[in-house]
Amino acid sequence: MDRFRRDPEENIGSRARDHLANERTFLAWVRTALGMMGLGVIVGKLVETEGILAEVIGLVMVAFGAAMLIYSVVRYERVTALLGEGRFAAAEVGPLVLAGLGIVIAAGSVVLLVT
Repeated sequence: MDRFRRDPEENIGSRARDHLANERTFLAWVRTALGMMGLGVIVGKLVETEGILAEVIGLVMVAFGAAMLIYSVVRYERVTALLGEGRFAAAEVGPLVLAGLGIVIAAGSVVLLVT
């Protein structure tokens, strides 16, 4: 069987709804990550500043978007496996790490706007 194709499951209780919600959440993470990477390219290439501040912030934004994309794939696969077993575990560390990185990017953006 192809790794990316799963056999159809019986729709018992909320199983289909849970898997579809997991997929929608994954797609939202992907959309946000791609937006962040695109914004990073725009900041890095189109914002004119003295020095390399805009390029550094743009690069950090692209790296943050890539980290979000990697996290979303790992989280999607983990939740899919857990839902298949009839279990669920809330994310604990991942969202905190991404929020921390987001705060760093926000601080860098404020510095870019003020200078």
